[in-house]
Amino acid sequence: MPQLFPIIQAYIEDQGWKIASQDESRFVMLFGDAGNDEKNCLLVIHGREQQQDILVRSLHPSPAPEHARSKICEFMARANFGMNLGSFKIDESDGEMYYECSADVEHCNAEDVTMLVDTMVRCVRQIWDRYQAGVITLCKVSDVSAETAVRIIEG
Repeated sequence: MPQLFPIIQAYIEDQGWKIASQDESRFVMLFGDAGNDEKNCLLVIHGREQQQDILVRSLHPSPAPEHARSKICEFMARANFGMNLGSFKIDESDGEMYYECSADVEHCNAEDVTMLVDTMVRCVRQIWDRYQAGVITLCKVSDVSAETAVRIIEG
């Protein structure tokens, strides 16, 4: 298996993205509406060498308010039903919310890893973009149910 860090770094550079932060295994980029913080997301690409996998997350920049967390949990459970690639997650203790895809890359060459990263990045960005309005609504509006928020998005 090739080293993940240089492959992920090359992918990000090929996309022309600005890296907001990085460490020895993880890159973070900011996407969204520069004038509207709640519409932003952090894209995290984490290559875990020892586990031989890659995690790609679209992370909401603000935690879910405590009063909305149970509704958002239900919203995410309803949205996750039928998802083929990835899932929504929330940490109920601090409200961190994200959509995540992962892939085992143990038997992949560099080209395969690049293709998987690209597929996962497109997936998490598209899914987060589609469902983000429901999350924001549930954080702000108390009389909207999780079921209604998902139904509006999914049609």
